[in-house]
Amino acid sequence: MEKLEKFILSIKYLPAILYFGSVVLLAYDFYSDISNETEFLNEYLKTPLIIIFCYMTYLGVKKYQKK
Repeated sequence: MEKLEKFILSIKYLPAILYFGSVVLLAYDFYSDISNETEFLNEYLKTPLIIIFCYMTYLGVKKYQKK
């Protein structure tokens, strides 16, 4: 897990892309479910996106707790 954390944080824009990318995709999926009543993401894509979102939130909290 530590290797993954170091790899993600070593690339300049990767944490922001992973975090906001997962937020946008999950928000659009929620919007499409409500407005169009169609499924944008299936469960096989939604689950890893939720995991990425939670992991990136954890890394952000961990980073700002040190300061």
